[in-house]
Amino acid sequence: MKWNNNIKLQSTLRSLSSAFLLTLATSASAAPGDLSDVPLYTRGSAEPNIMFVLDSSGSMNETVWPPSEYDATATYGSCATPISSTYTYTYDERVCNRRTCWYEEREAEATNTISFRVRTSDGRVEFNTTEDDTWRTWNSSNSCFDPNDGGYRAWVYAASGNNYSDYYQTGSSSNYYRKDSVSGKELNWFFSQSNGAGGFESATFVDSENNVARSKVDVRRTDIMKTAALDLVADLEDVRIGLMQFDGNDGARALRGLDGVDEDNRADYLNVIKGITADGNTPLAESFTGVGRYFITGYEDNNLSYVGSDGGTVSAAGEDIFDFQPDWDDVTPNVPRPTNSTDGAAIQYYCQKSFMVALTDGQPTQDDSISDHLKDYDYSCASNPGGCTGSEMDDVIKALYDIDLRPDLKEPDGTPVKHNIISYIIGFAEDGLSDTDVMKNAGALGGGGVYDASNAAELKVTFNQIISKVHAIVGSSSSVAFNSTSLEADSAIYAAKFDSGDWSGELSALAIDSAGNISTTASWEAGTILDQSAPSSRTLLTYKSGTGGVAFTATGLDFTGADGSAELDLNINTSTGVSVADNRASERVDYLRGDRTKEGNGSDEFRQRGSRLGDIVNSTPVYVGEPVSKWENAEFPEASSYAAFKSGKASRTPMVYVGANDGFLHGFNASTTGSNAGKELIGYLPSVLASTETELGLHALSSQNYLHKYYVDGTPTVGDAYINSAWKTVLVGGLSGGGKGYFALDISNPSSFSEANAGSIVLWEFTDSSNTNLGYSYSRPQIGRMSNGKWAAIFGNGYNSHTGDAGLFIVYLDGTGHVYLSTSTGSQADKNGLSTPAIIDTDLDGTIDRIYAGDLRGNMWAFDVETNAKWTSGVATGTVNKLFTATGEPITGAPLVARNTANENGASPNLLVTFGSGQYLTDADTANTAAGGFYAVSDNGTYNLGKSNLESRTIGTKNVSQSSGGVISHRTLSGAELNWSNKSGWYISLVAGISPDGGERVTTRPDLLRNVLFFNTLIPTGQVCSAGGYGWLMSVDVRTGLAPSEYAVYDANNDGVIDSADMGVVGEMVNEGIPNKPGFLGGKRQYTSTSAGTINDRDINVGGGDREGRLSWEEMIPN
Repeated sequence: MKWNNNIKLQSTLRSLSSAFLLTLATSASAAPGDLSDVPLYTRGSAEPNIMFVLDSSGSMNETVWPPSEYDATATYGSCATPISSTYTYTYDERVCNRRTCWYEEREAEATNTISFRVRTSDGRVEFNTTEDDTWRTWNSSNSCFDPNDGGYRAWVYAASGNNYSDYYQTGSSSNYYRKDSVSGKELNWFFSQSNGAGGFESATFVDSENNVARSKVDVRRTDIMKTAALDLVADLEDVRIGLMQFDGNDGARALRGLDGVDEDNRADYLNVIKGITADGNTPLAESFTGVGRYFITGYEDNNLSYVGSDGGTVSAAGEDIFDFQPDWDDVTPNVPRPTNSTDGAAIQYYCQKSFMVALTDGQPTQDDSISDHLKDYDYSCASNPGGCTGSEMDDVIKALYDIDLRPDLKEPDGTPVKHNIISYIIGFAEDGLSDTDVMKNAGALGGGGVYDASNAAELKVTFNQIISKVHAIVGSSSSVAFNSTSLEADSAIYAAKFDSGDWSGELSALAIDSAGNISTTASWEAGTILDQSAPSSRTLLTYKSGTGGVAFTATGLDFTGADGSAELDLNINTSTGVSVADNRASERVDYLRGDRTKEGNGSDEFRQRGSRLGDIVNSTPVYVGEPVSKWENAEFPEASSYAAFKSGKASRTPMVYVGANDGFLHGFNASTTGSNAGKELIGYLPSVLASTETELGLHALSSQNYLHKYYVDGTPTVGDAYINSAWKTVLVGGLSGGGKGYFALDISNPSSFSEANAGSIVLWEFTDSSNTNLGYSYSRPQIGRMSNGKWAAIFGNGYNSHTGDAGLFIVYLDGTGHVYLSTSTGSQADKNGLSTPAIIDTDLDGTIDRIYAGDLRGNMWAFDVETNAKWTSGVATGTVNKLFTATGEPITGAPLVARNTANENGASPNLLVTFGSGQYLTDADTANTAAGGFYAVSDNGTYNLGKSNLESRTIGTKNVSQSSGGVISHRTLSGAELNWSNKSGWYISLVAGISPDGGERVTTRPDLLRNVLFFNTLIPTGQVCSAGGYGWLMSVDVRTGLAPSEYAVYDANNDGVIDSADMGVVGEMVNEGIPNKPGFLGGKRQYTSTSAGTINDRDINVGGGDREGRLSWEEMIPN
């Protein structure tokens, strides 16, 4: 809803804090605690329903020949014995005369066989002999099988006579024969006694059902299906599943009803899968009709509707539409009704999604007993007789997707929601099955798709891919960015989001009109544009130890001289579940650059991506246009004219920078018009991301077994600084949960971005190898000038560092070193960590005097860096002071610091430090019912303060009548008048949680517009259909901690005017999704993105006064 403004003039409380856009520090875990690898609120949705329909037709008893690749999960026997028990070999015998010695070749005969074995690390074959009992390997092209061959050809070798010597000494295959044309999908490896004749010896296969090793030649399709299903169910979490199998010729039989998968019933599901036997036909349409029949369980009205062939609505009982020919009770023997619901319904919640995952090794047979409602439901026969598939399977699939199976379940406001079934069909062990007309139609009509899986490895990958899509949630944890500070003709908002189904991301530019309304159509979407570009055209950079900035290419990284970081990382293949060096680093570089030619489901292919742009979760986009700092006449005696720099860069390409979990910080052209708008101009991959651990590092991004990880998840900071005898615009970025490191780039001139200029663009990387006090880089860096004249990046040491300390880093932008100021709190056994700081220039001389930052123990620290002596020697001089402690309340957001004009007689430095408390970083944080608080603490030289030194504020409610009728509850605050002579500020105790809700907390930095302090609260919840939680948009008078007494801040009664009728309230609830840190335009409009992927906007009124908006550290430097 939109509101008009009724703005009064009022003096401002001047803010000294830096940086307009800060990240919401969510979705990862701080010390102490295990780091979360996914956004926490994605766990708060209703558990999706998945009905597995498993093929139990007679053809599932047929043998599946395993592919030729090495399978790290299989157990291999010894390779076959060679043809002969004797062989000849050569050796050199030393022969001498009176003057010299030399070697002559001799031939001998051995009576022992050559021994062969499979090397489990990579599948190559090793051999030895009595003459040399060291195990040797030969190259992969001459292995018992070829792990790099994609044609499923078996390699068959035999000895030429009895002479193995040439092969043994040189590795040549000239004495061996190869058989290329073995039919079907062959065994992993075998030998023959001659060039194609003789018996084959096979590897062995671990039968998960009976936990025994069996010959791979005996592996049946049903064995592989059950093994893959057992592996899947053993790891499933946060879903409700049911199991069906074909019932001979009569559709499907329910084996296990829908239920949550936990440790209490997981064994039941596994036992049911183990008991599946194969017999009968493939009645797909009838089976899928049974799925529809099952999913209307619990719907008492039982009346469903769909669009008929004439375009009209057809209504009928659900049991008639999904008419199941056998008696329903006969095919659901002893299967419990769906549980975890008061009405025993299959579909329980309005926001719940339902899926069918069906596996079949053949096309439908004995499959015509379905209701007239479903026969030719897609009208393919009636409208196009020549295109009729001859099967009703695709008709049933379309009906499941079209029809609302629970029309009685609606959103709380009565909005209808369609509860359909999205179908995924897996064609197994039959080439081309997914390309048949009926399967292609089913894939197109069912909302999910059709997959091919030829063997165990591909089936496991396919199952995992489908489960990832089932869990898909679109959301955002990052705040919004703007291309201006006020509403102008070309104003735009930049918003990021992600899709957890394939972990793709999107950054959108949305125009804002003069009234502040956001366009519903994006000016551009960066991910879409990036997907249309050529990988070779991208400018992608990284950092190489000992070299500096280099192009992110195989040539730039130089894999011939691996330095132990990115090169070794990118050579690792983990798709089989273990780390194997496969020497495909160059291909992975191409993959990360955007090459998609090697993506697929095969075990030798890379993970399929939804987009080249990875998910953007916690990184807030940062807009960079012309230089805006007001330093034209600042007294920097060592610096050249900033005015000249500002003038020279006034027309540079506007950019928006954001980190993504594809491994890159991205820089996009921020223009909203023109052919280059939205194009990526630069990408930077921090080298600290490299790791050789199985589930970490860059190689994990290409793995078929990929589980979400954070990479470049931090919000970058951009500032102008004088380094290396010149003014530059510098970007400093961290990784948040992605790693322990920071990087700096010179982004002064986007027109110079190129891979050839990598050396001058990349300034440095700073990692935990530089200082072990550095933890995961959740602290957003700040940029400023220190009292020694050096420009620096300033940040807290983050969480889960090796030492466990909490401290402050000052890293010089010119790369000449760093300073670490320790608080001497925390240890390896009891870790602490310092969060994002605020940098303050108290005397307006252009240098930083004080720095404030909170830690995980609830301490707010004040670092005095006014003179060199106070900080270059660290803690020994007493430069670190504990201003305040909120006992038991971790501080994970940055403080905002302002001059305390409410206490004009306060002692120096007379600053008011405002901040919230609470943590939303680990899995345990969601259910934590402890409440955080919000604090405004005066720094007047008195330290070690606590709550008893502050005036308390109590939250209340006020029901406000709405102009359209009804009432909405808003928050109020009450408390005694603040007397600065005996109190050092005020605080608000937030609301403790009652399960399923967690306690209320504040994890982002507040904003100050004139005298109104804005901050958003976070309330996580385990309640379903909640987008992970909700929160409150709070706005209080910073001087009192109460509602402003002179004016209303927002339109509480929704009558379109902010006036006296809206006074006295301080909080408005966001019901759907957790509100992120807000953004503001012109001090008149507030924009808040949420974890539900929406953007809430409202008009605000902050009174009158000096200038709109809070003032940053840069803006405080005098003109």
